[in-house]
Amino acid sequence: MKIILKDIEQFNELLLRKGFTKRELARQSNISEVYAQQIANGDRNPGTKVAKRICESLTVEFDDIFFIQGIRNCKQINESSAAR
Repeated sequence: MKIILKDIEQFNELLLRKGFTKRELARQSNISEVYAQQIANGDRNPGTKVAKRICESLTVEFDDIFFIQGIRNCKQINESSAAR
């Protein structure tokens, strides 16, 4: 299973509204700045502990910014991508 940002644009807007830079998010969430940037850009998916720390840092609920993609969905996506 994967934890994925629901909406990258909305997440970055939330950062601004909360007064966070990606650097500050990284500090507050105890992750590297590069990792925070990759998550915010949709290039990487956070693990469970990191997702929880991000939610705590931003004082939002998990379901507000993330969703969980099941293993079955991941396989279907990978298979359909390979078929192209």
